[in-house]
Amino acid sequence: MSSLRSLIVVHEPPLSEGRASGRCVIGMLRGLRARGVDVHVLAARQSFAVPGDPPADLAVEVVDVPPEPGDWAMRMRRLRRPVGELARSEFAHRVREAARAADVLHLEEVETAWLNDGVAVPALLRLQYLIRRDRDLGAPWRRSFRHVLEFELAERAAIRRHDSFIPASPRVADEIRRRRPDAQVQLVPLCLDPADYPPAALDGPPTAGIIGTAGWPITAAAMRRLVFEVWPEVRKLAPEARLVVAGRGTKMLGLDGTGVEVVGEVSSAVAFLRGLSVLLYPLARGSGVKVKTLESIACGLPVVTTALGAEGVEGGAGVVIETESRALAAAAAAILNDPDERRSRGAAGRAAFEKRYSPLAATEPLVELYRILAERR
Repeated sequence: MSSLRSLIVVHEPPLSEGRASGRCVIGMLRGLRARGVDVHVLAARQSFAVPGDPPADLAVEVVDVPPEPGDWAMRMRRLRRPVGELARSEFAHRVREAARAADVLHLEEVETAWLNDGVAVPALLRLQYLIRRDRDLGAPWRRSFRHVLEFELAERAAIRRHDSFIPASPRVADEIRRRRPDAQVQLVPLCLDPADYPPAALDGPPTAGIIGTAGWPITAAAMRRLVFEVWPEVRKLAPEARLVVAGRGTKMLGLDGTGVEVVGEVSSAVAFLRGLSVLLYPLARGSGVKVKTLESIACGLPVVTTALGAEGVEGGAGVVIETESRALAAAAAAILNDPDERRSRGAAGRAAFEKRYSPLAATEPLVELYRILAERR
């Protein structure tokens, strides 16, 4: 096993307090290391990356990537190769060089999908979500229209060009299989390191919460539904409960209501979750694994959400799935009003997390796929 060498490429540095997907990369790297895989990680640092450095125990090589010029020639290249900034930079040369010493090239997210060009070793790609299930195109004169269209074109090209995929969500896996029946599609769960998620105390005042970036439309819609539809019903059943909304841009959403506090961006998502009694996440649309749900059960925090909010997460009794707003409210109120149920569901969620999404458990199918691809080479 120690001879199996993987080059893992990510489009921004994995940080303990960066993007949620980066925290999953950290758990994956620790799991692969524990399984004896020789891992080399290349992380691009672009102008929009969250400041900070990867954890010191992980050997991550960070490569600075300057922004592209905005001239017409570059716009034409973007049409030919959408979301191909990294493939047009010196970062691509660094990937090709490092791949010579690897058995497998592992690409994380669609931003890296073009980086297998000129690489002889077999490649696999993780697609976290499907863009049109998360966002509409909208009006063609808006900037978001070009962004969504470009990502959809990149996603389609990635599914067409690659032969091996490692989605974490069954729904994403099914869609890839539908589009590419001949491709190898292996479900590989997202994972987190339990050491980074101390159990929540669950002994404070009854507090529900939600966290996310308001600039992502499905998150903003879930927050509005929570505050204006679900929360008034919760307050009827749990009058002493309070709701805390956190995340970048949330103060601009106008989320006013009785017992509602909007705190905006927080320094630590983990610390925020550990201060709650329940994560209440009424998601109505989207695709892919929602890391906030996974992080909550990692902390032993009960979750009340919809089937989409629990996509790709088997949390046992730690995750309550409902559809209608009143049912979501009733489930949340039951947890808020009963400390014993709170602790019981939290413990069940943590146990399910450790069984399925801790680094050693979650990386088992990934290492097996590495082995298959390396033998094929």
